[in-house]
Amino acid sequence: MIKLPLTIEVSGTGISNLTSSLVERTPRKALYKRSDDVYEVFLIKINEEGEVFGKHYEKREVYPCNEDFGKTAWCYNSPQRAKAKYSKL
Repeated sequence: MIKLPLTIEVSGTGISNLTSSLVERTPRKALYKRSDDVYEVFLIKINEEGEVFGKHYEKREVYPCNEDFGKTAWCYNSPQRAKAKYSKL
């Protein structure tokens, strides 16, 4: 299985060159800090091996999409609030 990388390029936010770097994780949850000082806390989703639009993908962990936020992913401007949510998960 392919794990989430330590640093991810984040797209779809309207912010160019936005990256997110791993702060802390377990097999079930992760805490990343974006380059704009926003923290993202989320439950790690796993996509099974398969084919999408003719391209083959291995079983892999995936970064949350927009629809995940508020359900299995959360954003915080405060590192303390992000760590508190991470601890509760």
